[in-house]
Amino acid sequence: MRATRELVSPLALALALATAAMFFGGGASTSSLPWLGTAAALAVLVLFAWRGLPGGLTALAPFALLAIWVAVSIEGSIEPDRRWDYANRALVYLLFAVVGTFVAGHTKDLMVGLAAVLGAVCVWALAGKVVPALYEDYGRIARLRGPVGYWNSLALLGDIALPIALCLATRWRVPGVLLLYGWIVAIGLTYSRGGVVVGVIVVAAWVVLSRAWADALGALVAAGIPAAGALAVAFTLAGVTDDAQTHTTRVHDGILFGVVLLLDAAIAAALARFEPPAPTEALRKGALALVAVVAAAAIVVGALHAHSWWNSFTSTNAAEISNSKDRFADLGSNHRWSWWTQAGKAFEAHPFAGTGAGSFHYTNLRYRTTVLDVTQEPHDLPLQFLSETGIVGLVLLLATFGWLIAVGRRRPGPQLALALALPAFFLHALLDIDWDFAAVAAPVFLIAGALVARPAVRRPSFFAVLSSSGLAFAIAASLFSVWLSDRWTGEAEGLLGTNNPKAVQLLDRARSLDPLSVQTILDESTAKQALGNRSDAYALLKKATDVQPESEDAWYALGLFNYQTRNCAYLALSNFERAYELNSQDPSLVIKDKVLALVNSGTEPNCTA
Repeated sequence: MRATRELVSPLALALALATAAMFFGGGASTSSLPWLGTAAALAVLVLFAWRGLPGGLTALAPFALLAIWVAVSIEGSIEPDRRWDYANRALVYLLFAVVGTFVAGHTKDLMVGLAAVLGAVCVWALAGKVVPALYEDYGRIARLRGPVGYWNSLALLGDIALPIALCLATRWRVPGVLLLYGWIVAIGLTYSRGGVVVGVIVVAAWVVLSRAWADALGALVAAGIPAAGALAVAFTLAGVTDDAQTHTTRVHDGILFGVVLLLDAAIAAALARFEPPAPTEALRKGALALVAVVAAAAIVVGALHAHSWWNSFTSTNAAEISNSKDRFADLGSNHRWSWWTQAGKAFEAHPFAGTGAGSFHYTNLRYRTTVLDVTQEPHDLPLQFLSETGIVGLVLLLATFGWLIAVGRRRPGPQLALALALPAFFLHALLDIDWDFAAVAAPVFLIAGALVARPAVRRPSFFAVLSSSGLAFAIAASLFSVWLSDRWTGEAEGLLGTNNPKAVQLLDRARSLDPLSVQTILDESTAKQALGNRSDAYALLKKATDVQPESEDAWYALGLFNYQTRNCAYLALSNFERAYELNSQDPSLVIKDKVLALVNSGTEPNCTA
């Protein structure tokens, strides 16, 4: 009984947190971070008090330093409120890694539990295609994305599941093959090119490193053939794979797809019951010959098309790639090359500390040359940290991943299946924004923590537990300060324009919790203008430009106030010119030319600040 308690409780907490992250991660928003982070902090506190501190925590030291670097450099950020969000995000992921350390030594049980959770995610995602009521937005954009909220990150979860499914199939053949089958179909329906590439890489890594290559090949055949059939049918059903479809079409085609999905699952289960081929020398040579042929063909095709593919990938004027299934045939970067170039320019301007974590949106506004490539992130995690946190942040990021991967390497089996999760995350993050999705990042770091630690040896003192309780409370306060401030700001925005004093009260509260949020300051200025308090409104607008000097919105709002309310064209022109410098592609800044004409006419008073 005692041994069961020692095993189940940490594992149950870890799996519960991973499940919450995958199903309720909140997409790229920060709305779920306070709840996930506080739950993780409480889990760490309870496990620390009960079991003591696990060994091997030094492997998390680079990660902790990265979180600290992001947090302590808020003052120098061009967008300090977003940096606080990013500091909180790094802290939450670190807490998940610490929770994982308490499962050290039980990686097999963790793998089985995660296989069940990932299977549930896959079932829920595919069920949205069968039953439209579960995910109505598929009628607008067909790419599979529930429950994560983003197709590419859902595909990454599938990439993490593939080695786990292959490992599971070596012992429990049918469940492993069914998990593999479901995720192959799901990855295909995300239309994620990066997800497919990373999936191929991690499967190849498992086949090469696991010493169970014959079992893996047998499982891939048993799952892959029916999955290919299910995808072939799905791509012929408009209600499943085409955008802008009616609810009726989705219901009709969803039923057909559901029947095919179940029939092919039955075929996969039947094929799984056949014994995999024996790993004979002849089979090994045949498999190697097939790999060599495929590799040679890929090299030849790549050599013939390399120039055109490179031009397509690096084009800065190409239109955005469609979200349809036709994207598989398009090798364009979807503006990524432009964003990477912009990140390089930001690094050149701020090489040591960067522009501030989460601030790439302002970098993009400043350096973009078209209205097509607006983004919040550069879609490359190392380049993002290089531009936003400088060379120090990049070194700490690479040290975090490198050290966790190096220390987390384990012998073939469940440990290897789990260990491939972090490399998969890093490879995929070279092309996407997975750091922003707790649904993927939090479970991955939980896995990493489980692989690098050793079981605890002794319980802590009462003073240590008491100190840890205070730290957990401070973490929760940091997480909920931003969340509560955003909530009060949202409530106040619903009252703007109604001359309601409550809006000012709510925004005052919000600003007391998060004084770095420029949006809260701008909203409070609007609320005070509505109440006739022009002097305070003007002071708040000037404060917004002090808090975030790189905010086009702040300078534009100040310019509009100077122009329309104070009749100070000279000051307004200076404000609009600063806004234009920060975002030359904003069409609303045509007002600058109108104000310039007034100033040049000599009829406007040259008022002072």
